[in-house]
Amino acid sequence: MSRTEPLGNFTAEDAPHYDDVVQCMRCGFCLPTCPTYALTGRERSSPRGRVALARAVAEKKLEFTPAIKEEAFFCLDCRACTTACPSGVRAGEVMEMCRSQAHAFYPLGKMGKAFREFILQKMVPSPKMMETSMLPTRLYQRLGIQWLVRHLKVLKLGPEWMNKAEGMLPELEKPLRPQLPDIVAARGEKRGRVGFFLGCVMTLMYPNVSRNTVRVLTHQGFDVVTPKDTKCCGAPHLSEGDRETARQLALFNLDLFLAQDVDYIVTDCAGCGAALKEYEELLAERAEHEKLSRFREKIRDISEFLVEVGLRTEGLQEVRARVTYHEPCHLCHAQGISAQPRQLIRQIPGVELREMQEASWCCGSAATWGLKFSQDSQKVLDRKLDNVKASGADILITANPGCHLQLAWGVRQAGMPQDVLHLMELLGRALPPD
Repeated sequence: MSRTEPLGNFTAEDAPHYDDVVQCMRCGFCLPTCPTYALTGRERSSPRGRVALARAVAEKKLEFTPAIKEEAFFCLDCRACTTACPSGVRAGEVMEMCRSQAHAFYPLGKMGKAFREFILQKMVPSPKMMETSMLPTRLYQRLGIQWLVRHLKVLKLGPEWMNKAEGMLPELEKPLRPQLPDIVAARGEKRGRVGFFLGCVMTLMYPNVSRNTVRVLTHQGFDVVTPKDTKCCGAPHLSEGDRETARQLALFNLDLFLAQDVDYIVTDCAGCGAALKEYEELLAERAEHEKLSRFREKIRDISEFLVEVGLRTEGLQEVRARVTYHEPCHLCHAQGISAQPRQLIRQIPGVELREMQEASWCCGSAATWGLKFSQDSQKVLDRKLDNVKASGADILITANPGCHLQLAWGVRQAGMPQDVLHLMELLGRALPPD
């Protein structure tokens, strides 16, 4: 069925595919994997219930009601249900489509619409505008205003999400994108040439992580090419139901990276990797199949790439640490990458990996979900932190900036001693000095 044909009571543009909503056998395998079902015990807040709602709209048995809109945004899109589903039902993607539908059925007011369009269509697609927007926040931290605000607990008087958002801020450095050379040469025996997809959050909030990613890649013998014009991968737009802007960004990145003479395209952001691997589907009717297929074949998460080419361990220094690993949903469930990060951790001399229970259970971040549903997010996070404590690890490792922000904030709030690091920061500690 064409994407532009109306489906039941959905609007014509960006409706779920009928095949995707009739696959569900209602077996219930998804129920124990769903954080929102665990929180509420409510059928409609389960993957099975949400898909049933979408099917009812597709079959004209139900209008697109406010309750369906609510469930579309209450879904974390963690995709744990997809991993568990024997029929391959992708409830998270169905809810992503329903978010687009929600904006068609229940458009925002004039001010809200203008603000949303400015953020998603003007600011996020512009690397320079994003970098400029962070300057006041860096001054807020450098001038001691942040210390004063936190000391006086001023933000506790405002909405809960605002206090949490401020509390999650890491200590900001200058963005990495303008600092990173266009090409960083391989060290030692050269093994190839990779394009580096530097994500928006990574350059703005975790430049040290991506700096280490480039160090690791060059130490492994790869030239690293970082196109400075790279735009957002489109993941925030898919999450917020703006699929058209996501397509425009995808088309730009597709042409930009295919023009580079690289063997692979590597990212250290699980959310970016999942979005990039979905370009083939997102752009199915907008780009040539051959280009999409060539792009998809090159995309790798950094852990997936290093295991595939083989980690060169000679020269790695000992890092004495007990670590546990939290699996980002968009790495283990959206990309099926679970064993590779563990394999890399075990190859670092001196590191002891202590598995936590429910390592692949969501941390409660899920883009803006952790702010929109802050109390529910805290419950999901508490469950994760209990498992971190029980592991007895000194360091909590993850591989996605959203998880990193949420977990680091949660550990601080709970007064826990663990450092929270990206896998590339841990591996970077094992590299010899530059």
